[in-house]
Amino acid sequence: MIGRFFRKLFGAGTPATPVETEREHAYVAVAVQPPAHGNATAAEEVEDRFYRMLLGVGPSTEPAMTATEQAALRRVRDAFGGERFDVGTLPRLPSVVPQLMRSLRNTDSDSRALAEQIARDTVLVGEIIRVANSAYFRTARPVTGLPQAITLLGQNGLRRVVMQLVMRPILRTDADATSRAAGERLWEHAERCARTCVFLSRPAADAFEAFLAGLVSQTGAQTILLELDAAGLPQDGLSRPFVAAIGQQVERLSLHAARYWEFPSRVVQALAERADPADAGARTPLGRALLAASRVAMLDVLVEQGLAEPDSVLLATAAQGFSQDRLQAAHDDLKAPDAAEA
Repeated sequence: MIGRFFRKLFGAGTPATPVETEREHAYVAVAVQPPAHGNATAAEEVEDRFYRMLLGVGPSTEPAMTATEQAALRRVRDAFGGERFDVGTLPRLPSVVPQLMRSLRNTDSDSRALAEQIARDTVLVGEIIRVANSAYFRTARPVTGLPQAITLLGQNGLRRVVMQLVMRPILRTDADATSRAAGERLWEHAERCARTCVFLSRPAADAFEAFLAGLVSQTGAQTILLELDAAGLPQDGLSRPFVAAIGQQVERLSLHAARYWEFPSRVVQALAERADPADAGARTPLGRALLAASRVAMLDVLVEQGLAEPDSVLLATAAQGFSQDRLQAAHDDLKAPDAAEA
């Protein structure tokens, strides 16, 4: 199971890198002006509600961690706080993935060569044809052949389909009812975060790198949820600082995974910036987009689950680097059809 390989993968004992220097989250009152766009919600509140949803616990105003929470957090840090990689415990990406990525970076690759590579994986073939036949493309006749589907999707479309197919089982697990429910919410977040990251990063960042950063930003969540379940935490009353610290550990674990899988350097940098959102220093365009996109996607999932008001939007702040108009546009964009929709 993915929980076991991450536990081996991220054993303690290695000094933390600068981005992983531990920061305690201080909660302060946020003065909110009357919003011009819907029900503006502070980022801290969005993240607190989202992680409580994954943990299956209700709201709390507890200002400090309990002794039990401190012990659970130490357990998580001890299990996943290091960077010693045991490659034998990592899940292998399907062999077609690195080959396909190399081909897609080569502008001289033609549809026939790509079709020959993809045809080796029947699951991937089926997914590509399914997406090509989705309502987004609205073809006059059904797409039945792989070359036609490849031409229709284009290089970025192909890369997105491949990575969605790879990442979906990492976020969606069947360990028990709780993990299945969390997995569904995590996958909903991943798809929306990827899409919103592309939207907010235009035109400064590469579209596929933005998509990839958004898609993998919660990779570590299921593993940490399983560890917390083993720790036997109470099912209610978890303090806000504890929930915030767990969210930060999820982001850090996701960063470790992206580094190991040798994702593009700009994607890794954006994930590093996302892993330390309290640092409002210089951010890359992709890092700023990912930070906001992750929160926009969290809020959209919360709205869908009835855990936030229907007109909720992410509150714009100077630290996030986007105007309220831009964040509202990102929320609106999620309502439009997308190529990944069935």
